[in-house]
Amino acid sequence: MTAADPGASPDETDLQAAIDARLASLDSGNYRANNRLVLDAFKTYLEGHRGITDLKDLAVIDCRRYAQHLRERVHDEDDALSAASAHTNGPYFTIVRAFLGWCVDDERIDANPARPNRVKQALPEHHGDHDRQFWSVETREALLKFVDERAYATLEESADDRERAFRDRAIVTMLALTGARGAELFADPRDDHRDGLRWSDVDLEQGIAVVFGKTRERQPIPLTDRVVDALERHHSVLDPAGEDWPVFPTRHHASLANAAEEGLDARGWDAEEIETALDESTSMAVLRDHGIAPPALSKNGARSLMKRLCDAADLNIDGEYLKPHGGRRGLGSDLYAQDAELAQELLRHESIETTHESYREQNVAERRERLERALDE
Repeated sequence: MTAADPGASPDETDLQAAIDARLASLDSGNYRANNRLVLDAFKTYLEGHRGITDLKDLAVIDCRRYAQHLRERVHDEDDALSAASAHTNGPYFTIVRAFLGWCVDDERIDANPARPNRVKQALPEHHGDHDRQFWSVETREALLKFVDERAYATLEESADDRERAFRDRAIVTMLALTGARGAELFADPRDDHRDGLRWSDVDLEQGIAVVFGKTRERQPIPLTDRVVDALERHHSVLDPAGEDWPVFPTRHHASLANAAEEGLDARGWDAEEIETALDESTSMAVLRDHGIAPPALSKNGARSLMKRLCDAADLNIDGEYLKPHGGRRGLGSDLYAQDAELAQELLRHESIETTHESYREQNVAERRERLERALDE
């Protein structure tokens, strides 16, 4: 049995109160939302299957039974939970164990009942993520060529078509050639700190951008000449009205119109004046003329864009569109084959071991080739 700290009050050991406190301690809106989902499910299981509503009653066996419950869900064909999600490498059990570890640190309980190996051993087997997508060099170059040609084909077309095409070209180029994560480039409505990369974050002369990294710290990333060229041309076509503008604004008409309405209303315009302005010009032009920053493209918007581009270019990887994170993995794989430390630096992994783990299959293949050469000598 895991006893509560003698100094902890009943309110502090109440399961719901502890969950609420844990959620309040998290800065990231996205991570907080994931925690809420998982911890609510954990609480529901404990109350319904184990009769537990207080941390002082929670024991190792309860956590082991929860792990077995996750195993049953994975084996249920009608349940969407995967082994990767249930396992320590996925969100469910990792979040539960981290929550209970936080409860120890917060002196609500004196030991983490989810930490013993006999709990982890009850989880469904997970043999690694074989579905992780990597953009191959050939596929990457084919997509880059497609967006290049598509952009330059709009030079004689409308300003809206031109702005959209050069923005899309810059998006694909950054995803393919910088190792940046989608969450570092695009907005996340669930995280107030992730409102999209801004032009103030980009130094085209130095070839550097500063992103809000996974560690929730601002981190510089290098921009190659090819990336700088795509951003320079995008900037020239977009003609942003300030450094506070997102590098990749949304092209969703309703969102742009709403931003224009709110911006003009804040400046004292009445409804009739706003309606007239929007009738006489595009929402983006109104935003530009009045120095109002448009909303940034969201992560979901970027995924939808990539689906449309891949459909138009007739490109796929194993029948799926080229996912934004696949660009990071593909570039990392290319660099890892040549220089593991450079791959670590570009991907901003905290240790070289993380890089080795990310490309472990590639590492084994390279050792096999070295072994073959050694045996042939």
